[in-house]
Amino acid sequence: MKEFFSAVWAVVWKDLRIESRTRQTISVMVMFSLAAIIMFNFALGAVLDAARNVATGLLWITVLLAAILGLNRSLALDRENQVFDAMLIAPIPRTALYLGKVLSITLFTLLLDLILVVLFTIFFNKPFFQLPIILILILGTLGYVSAGVLITSMTIQTRTREVLLPVLLLPVSLPLVLPAAAATATYISLAGMGGPTWSEVQGPIMLILAYDLLMLTVGFLTYRFVVES
Repeated sequence: MKEFFSAVWAVVWKDLRIESRTRQTISVMVMFSLAAIIMFNFALGAVLDAARNVATGLLWITVLLAAILGLNRSLALDRENQVFDAMLIAPIPRTALYLGKVLSITLFTLLLDLILVVLFTIFFNKPFFQLPIILILILGTLGYVSAGVLITSMTIQTRTREVLLPVLLLPVSLPLVLPAAAATATYISLAGMGGPTWSEVQGPIMLILAYDLLMLTVGFLTYRFVVES
């Protein structure tokens, strides 16, 4: 068990070191998100009330699309520099590689989530900066990246990976995104009334947790077949 977590940490540390030197993954995600927010703000500026009503959906759309860029960039760097081949040769479990990539890309995406929460609070004047909403973003990001790492590993060697990844990942993520957006919208709409009760958000949050567990389990069971095929 100690060797497993040491391998996981080695993968995470490797990705953090690469990102600290290149800043390619986070910078791409942040720049795309800023462009998306500015575009949304200008497009919906004439109907501010409508913009505020759909702000929750816009937040999750931005997170999903930016995370796709991060997934593609992170795994492409490993493939281009033969880093991934070296990790496959190393005597470590394939599940450690999977968990390490999930954790590192989740950390990058969570940093983006915090930036987006602040920006959406400013631009759309909605109380996104709440602990329950941040926790929902953490759970949603973990499940989305868990599925994304698995699918990206399948598509990374294809010539059309930039097109194929969103075509495969976005439909798979619908059972996660819909309850996550619903729970976020509930907290936003009831923020001025003390927030929702647990019974009002229990269903969506349990669906998010179930999706996270399902994707992590599928990843652990199938990742070695994906990377060795």
